Amino acid sequence: MCLSKRLLLLFIILTLASCKVEQSATLERYTPTDINDRWTVSTLSKEGINTDKILSMMQAIEKGEYHGISSILIAKNGKLVFEAYPGKFKRDEIHTTRSAGKSITSALVGIAIDKGFIDSVHEPILPYFPEYQGSITHWDKRKNNITIKHLLTMTSGVKGNEDKMYPTNDWTKFYLDQPLQYSPGQHFSYATSGVVVLGNVITRASGLRIPEFANQYLFQPLGITQYKWPITNSRGNQGLAMTGGGLNLTPRDMLKFGQLYLNQGIWNGNRILSEAWIKESTQQHVVSDLYGEGYGYLWRIVERKYGQKKVKSIEAWGNGGQFIMVIPSLSLVTVFTGENYGKFPETEQPFELLERYILFALEV
Repeated sequence: MCLSKRLLLLFIILTLASCKVEQSATLERYTPTDINDRWTVSTLSKEGINTDKILSMMQAIEKGEYHGISSILIAKNGKLVFEAYPGKFKRDEIHTTRSAGKSITSALVGIAIDKGFIDSVHEPILPYFPEYQGSITHWDKRKNNITIKHLLTMTSGVKGNEDKMYPTNDWTKFYLDQPLQYSPGQHFSYATSGVVVLGNVITRASGLRIPEFANQYLFQPLGITQYKWPITNSRGNQGLAMTGGGLNLTPRDMLKFGQLYLNQGIWNGNRILSEAWIKESTQQHVVSDLYGEGYGYLWRIVERKYGQKKVKSIEAWGNGGQFIMVIPSLSLVTVFTGENYGKFPETEQPFELLERYILFALEV
């Protein structure tokens, strides 16, 4: 072999080796470390995920093809295998969940039923609020039939009017005062105010304020220590936690919550939620009027497509790009947080990231 060919071969070998080193260095940026938060950490390759496709996703974000993504986390086979923070947001900071927090409220209702504080989802809600008897505006006897299940499935018949709720001084009464657009159980109608009422129901049934209830029965068992609840406007300035959305958690803790559902209510060998509740709350009870996706108990049931394949995904959605996505058939949980508040379609960029990159990366 002549000298020039040898030099060319040496150049190619060194270039390939350099690329491998560069890729390894890049992957290291996204490889989780053990911070004693009860996550078992692993790597993409060890759990059968194509690293090239995941790196392609991050390159697309860095090139500006996707905007306002503040965190992406992936758990596979019960292990945290990937976490990225493309913007200024840091791993140990808490982030709003917006309406993705409604799914946590669903879990709290399930715990209240599991613990015997609430008999069932078929309980009517009005008996929990005797102080409003005789003072409810737009009274309609059908309001007597509104149950906990109706609030969980957004089928109470009340239209949300969320923006009009915030300035009022009593968000529970705001909900009860709303005129019925439909008979309870007949039609999907998204109403954040109804989920606010669910939090008040839990408090009155258990005797515990939501932060105390959630901490005792959900957060402590999951090892969640950093969180912040927004506070609602309520009669007598009771300072009730906002269960309709906006709970602040770290992305790692959002991922734990998704993993809890993938594990059928178990975390690190301890049962937190009954398997019966997981099954009931994540099955379709009604069809959403947003995109026609299924709706469970404050969970979206979505068919995700990649190539010629389809998978069922159980998802919590929040404005701005907050998503918890659980795909049982793939033993996969992903979490996204974002800063695209009120922006569409930017808020929904994670849908494309999931289908275009993450799901394809599972086909090693």
